[in-house]
Amino acid sequence: MQLSLLASTPDIAATGYMVNLLLGTPGLLAAEARALGYDGIEFFPGPPGTVGVAEVDRALKASDVVLTTVNSGRIVAEGLTLRHPEAAIRSRALTRLKDLLDFAGHFGVPVTLAGTKGSLPTSLSAESGATLAEEIFTHLTRFAAGAGSALLLAPTDEADSNFICTVADAVAWVRRINDPAFGLMLDTHQLHRKEASVIEGLRAAAGYVRHLHLYDPGRVPPGPGGKSSLDWPAILATLRDIGYEGAASVCLAKAGDRRAQAMKALSYLRSAGAS
Repeated sequence: MQLSLLASTPDIAATGYMVNLLLGTPGLLAAEARALGYDGIEFFPGPPGTVGVAEVDRALKASDVVLTTVNSGRIVAEGLTLRHPEAAIRSRALTRLKDLLDFAGHFGVPVTLAGTKGSLPTSLSAESGATLAEEIFTHLTRFAAGAGSALLLAPTDEADSNFICTVADAVAWVRRINDPAFGLMLDTHQLHRKEASVIEGLRAAAGYVRHLHLYDPGRVPPGPGGKSSLDWPAILATLRDIGYEGAASVCLAKAGDRRAQAMKALSYLRSAGAS
C-alpha cells in the first residue's frame, strides 16, 4: 500500500481547512514527503495558475515520490459546492472540479469528492435532489474519463454535507453511475462516526473503494501516543482481506512536533500491517 501525506501550498491556510497539511512549494512538499519516509503526497491544488502540472511533475521526479490523488476539499473550504443555493457558485464549483480533473489526468490519478458535493437544498425534494445529483455526477464522470482521471465519491459527516453520509449510500451511487471513472473513497474518521464499525464499513465497500484516509478519530495521524480508539491491525488486516490495493493518506498532527508524529504514524502503520 502506498502511503502519502496530505499536502498543499501555504495559501491554503487562509481557508481554515479542517485537517493539518504538509505545506510548501511542490518541490519542498515532495522532498519532505520523501525525507519523512512516505511514498508520495495527496495534493490540494489552488485555483488555476497557482501551481502548474510541469512544476509538480518535476518535483515528484526529483524526489522519487508519487502523486496518489488530488483532493477537492480546498474548493469547499473556499465556499464552493456543487449544490450551493446560488447558481453562480455551483457553476464555479463545477469549473474548479473540471480543472482538478484535468490536472489529475496528467498524472493518471483520481480526484476526491467529499464535502464539495454539497448539501441537499431545502427547496428540492429528495427525488429532485437525487436527479440533479445524477446529472452532475454523470457529467463529471464523463469529463473525468476524457481527462484520464476518475472521480471518487466519499461519504461525509452531516457537518460537511448532509448528502451521502454512509457507505451504503455511497456504494449505491457508485452502482447507479456504473462507470469505471466513478469510484469510492473512505475516511476512517468518518467511518468511526457513521458506521457500526470501521471494519464493517470497509467490508461493505469491498470492490468499490479506491483510496483511503487513515485517520484516528478527530482527524489526527494514527498510532502515535498509543491512545487510538481504532484497532489498526484489524483494520489493515481487513483491507488485505478485501483485496484493497490502492493508496492511503494521513494528515499531520494538530500540535507538537508534527513531522516527528508523521514519521511515527508511518512506522506504526507499517508495523501494524500496511505493507
